[in-house]
Amino acid sequence: MHAPTISNPSFSAALEAFGKGRFDEVERLARTLLAESPQAENVENLLGLALLNRHRYEEAAALFERLARTHPETGLYWNNWGTALRAAGRLDEAGKAYTRALQIEPKNPDFLASAGFLFAEQKQIVRARELLLEALRIRPGDAEVRVHVARMSLECGEESSARELLRIWRLWVAGINPPLQVELATLLIRLGANAEGESLLRAHLADPQFGDMARARLVLLLERFNRMDEARELLAQLPPPSNLDDEELRGEIMEATAVVEARSDDPGRARALLEELLRSPGAERWQVTTWFLLAKLCDKQGDYDACMEYLRLAHQEQLKVTAQLVPDLVEPSSNPLNTANFHVSADQFKSWRPVDVPPLEQSPIFVLGFPRSGTTMLEQMLDAHPGMASMDERPFVQRVIERMQSLGMEYPDRLGELDSAQCEMLRETYWKAVAEVVELKPGQRLVDKNPLTMLRLPLLVRLFPNAKIIFVVRHPCDVVLSNYMQHFNAPAYVALCSTLPRLAAGYAAAMRFWHAHVDLLKPQVFEWNYEGAIRDFDGNVRRLGAFLELEDVAPLHQFSEHAKRKGYIGTPSYAQVVQPVYSGSIGRWTRYRKYFQSVLPILEPAMRHWGYDV
Repeated sequence: MHAPTISNPSFSAALEAFGKGRFDEVERLARTLLAESPQAENVENLLGLALLNRHRYEEAAALFERLARTHPETGLYWNNWGTALRAAGRLDEAGKAYTRALQIEPKNPDFLASAGFLFAEQKQIVRARELLLEALRIRPGDAEVRVHVARMSLECGEESSARELLRIWRLWVAGINPPLQVELATLLIRLGANAEGESLLRAHLADPQFGDMARARLVLLLERFNRMDEARELLAQLPPPSNLDDEELRGEIMEATAVVEARSDDPGRARALLEELLRSPGAERWQVTTWFLLAKLCDKQGDYDACMEYLRLAHQEQLKVTAQLVPDLVEPSSNPLNTANFHVSADQFKSWRPVDVPPLEQSPIFVLGFPRSGTTMLEQMLDAHPGMASMDERPFVQRVIERMQSLGMEYPDRLGELDSAQCEMLRETYWKAVAEVVELKPGQRLVDKNPLTMLRLPLLVRLFPNAKIIFVVRHPCDVVLSNYMQHFNAPAYVALCSTLPRLAAGYAAAMRFWHAHVDLLKPQVFEWNYEGAIRDFDGNVRRLGAFLELEDVAPLHQFSEHAKRKGYIGTPSYAQVVQPVYSGSIGRWTRYRKYFQSVLPILEPAMRHWGYDV
């Protein structure tokens, strides 16, 4: 939003004051000028901008409305009116003003960005991203829009797009204001650039105006890294939320406080803070994350009905975004886990042509199983061994399938047609992707933990038939409950986890796929039973070591200490895997038995298969 310049010295002085953020001086000078020339529209516009920056939104809205009505073909005034209305919380009216501005100038990047920000606030994520991308296409150097497009991309599950948008952030970060740098730091952390994000946040801790915002975000980061002593030390430096008038900062501090308090033995204070946050103005921003955290706190307190109600609200809100991204997924009859449909038949398998295959030492160790079965603990156990190295969950196997499809070969129907050269080319695609995130030392074996790669078993067997596969088994009801309690972002998985029946049906389909293909393909599989490992950890570790042909299994016992040293754990289990083996999660579903009555028949075949009491 920029006012046009004129040669009047007083107006020039007002513009200079505006550029330096002295908005009270701008207002004084503008009102003096308007007393002399009441119809000076550029002065009125500047006054409106000053009022907007002084948070006098209704006054600014009234002024811009008068300008827009008086000069209906000037898009700037309609856009500024929309911005004032949005700041005042009158979002529907703001939308109408922005629409008119874009009718006048449809390719104005400022107007496109304004409308995009409004749609983002209204949680119309897809439309917001479209408008912001168009604004960025017209003006690629707009760093503010670039940061917000990256945020929208992450909300849409487009992580690769967000990563590309921020790829050269160091070249332009110095030109953006402190609050936007704090937002950028948060996005970098979400994309795995943890050290860079932390460094950027710490650079703003001494800022008298935005230091507390950076500090609150850093508390959340340190908690996520399991650096609790540092998190509590920083939290103590923040002002009490009750002392703040800034609603956004107040909410940030309440959230940071609650997240740290939630790690204590007494969840009552965290629950009280979050429930107060939901009653605060602008609570919509925190609703989904707050509902999920409240559900876990209620579970700790034994308030199981409240837990399920908060989960219902969270999933219901998440589905609204999913409906914008993939409308078909929200239909009750849809199948979010459609990868379970890509079967290989016995006849197809018999026709697979012989190919050269890599030996065990040049094959990954795959850790598979339905999400929330205990795969993260097992991954950290293996990563603690000097002869193995793991990586955060990455869709590298899917990337290999896409490479195969780019050759015009349909997956999985034409797996058997691959020759030795094509298989080697696909393995190179896999290892090249791996090299982007992990550097294997000589003699080290890769641990690829991505639970739902279980549904890509035919590809694993085709490319790495000598690979060791560990399949993690846990009580199906505990698995379904644990998934239902998590805050996921991938649209398909959000849809799958939206209700217990959908989750149970997806779990059952995945297990049918797994059992059928294990029987057909006969891979080298070791079943790691979560409950059995908890009850007899040493015995199960010995058996696992024998399967993996490890000479020394002692490092596997040190997984919790290893996880603490590692810092960032990229799954919802980050707080659990830094603890020694514990049994608190076994049988958790029984507290919610009444909610499971309708899904028990769906899960019964899997329970029977693994010997769980039905």
